[in-house]
Amino acid sequence: MSRGLRLGLLVCCGLLAAGAAGCSGGEPARRAPGVASVEVERVRENGLATTRTRLTVVFEGPVELRERRVPLASHFEIRLLQADGTSTRVLVRTAARSESSRREVLLDVDTLVTNGSTLLISRRLFEPQATGTIDVPIEGALEPAIAVLASRPLAPADPAFFDPPETAAPDPFADDQATMRERLRAHLNTRGVDGKTLNEALEIFDAIPEAQVPSPKLRAALAALVGTFAEPAIGDLLTNRNCTGLPALRIAFERPPGEERLFARVTYAGSGARVVSIDPTLSDERFELLMPLLAHEAVHCDQLDSKVEEVAATAFDTLLYLRLLAADPTLAKQRTRLARELRIDALAMVNSGGTWPESVGVLRSPGVSAALPGTNARFPSFGELAAAAYPSVAALRSPTEPLATAYVALLAAEVARGAEDAFDLRYLDALLGEAFSLRELFAVIEAFGLEPVSE
Repeated sequence: MSRGLRLGLLVCCGLLAAGAAGCSGGEPARRAPGVASVEVERVRENGLATTRTRLTVVFEGPVELRERRVPLASHFEIRLLQADGTSTRVLVRTAARSESSRREVLLDVDTLVTNGSTLLISRRLFEPQATGTIDVPIEGALEPAIAVLASRPLAPADPAFFDPPETAAPDPFADDQATMRERLRAHLNTRGVDGKTLNEALEIFDAIPEAQVPSPKLRAALAALVGTFAEPAIGDLLTNRNCTGLPALRIAFERPPGEERLFARVTYAGSGARVVSIDPTLSDERFELLMPLLAHEAVHCDQLDSKVEEVAATAFDTLLYLRLLAADPTLAKQRTRLARELRIDALAMVNSGGTWPESVGVLRSPGVSAALPGTNARFPSFGELAAAAYPSVAALRSPTEPLATAYVALLAAEVARGAEDAFDLRYLDALLGEAFSLRELFAVIEAFGLEPVSE
């Protein structure tokens, strides 16, 4: 993903020659200098993106400006190329000569300047009697479609997207090991994994102790994490390689303890081993939808919870769901309670991203005031939506969980980025934005039927 958004545009000197003399008293005409390059950079504040652009216009020689009666900015404007192929006029908010070079003029624009746009420079800037403009094509900036993603929220065209959930149809094969093994194989083939990964996942499925994970469907969901960034959850749950020093005592469909209507919850046996309880009403769900649930619950190892921990764990499970959806768009057709929760979180993540708003993230995106547009949920970001889902969690912060660190290490390796604190939401926002590809994002947009909307 390009960071600099910079461009060198070579323009012939003769194209930018000036017109007739414009001064009285016989003063010789001054010719407009040629434009050597235009550098385009999205403005960032405190490391987070904005919807503003800084243009650095580099002339081929020193810019000799006559005394002006109008603001310098009025001599520049942008013919902005939009995603539908049309253009619109955009004024320059401020213009100033660079303090570091007499050849540069700095322009600030209150929108994202797109690739294929044109910078128009009035010839009167150099010659008061001249007419017309110097037209400089802009390349190397954000593509128009990407600029839309970076500045506007997306909403489903189908209003049924937010409808109340339907009851999952009974799955007569939920407890059939052979059927679940074949469904696991089919899922892995749909994801396009290699033969080694496929065989490893099937071997893990066969090896998971039934006493520890009684349900074949949950065993399939665990084994399917092979080849994803959440793969470390398998060993974390099934072995003693976790903060408790003990394998999970049980991962099963049973009512999660407590008064809250949770999909799943981690509690602790007298020995200190974890018990992962999954709502029994989810036993008829597709096992692919259970994968994010297990990846989330596995993060909770110590007995200290916090808002940040829940936001991070939800971010991991949502990213996993988005990747599964990109590989298998049929998941978007599910209308069960779990599927509805996952797709709503997914939409909020698509409409978030402070570092890379054209991708996904947890922080608020510039230009987006509601992560779930068209609803009464006015949360401005995925992070705030996720935090609000856990009203009983009072602490704001807790120690970073080792499994969250393992997830981050794998995601960071994918994008050749240094691994940092998984519970640092600014870092997590940037990492998720880089780790989710545009190919995956467009697959999700198509699967959900999302369209840009104005707020």
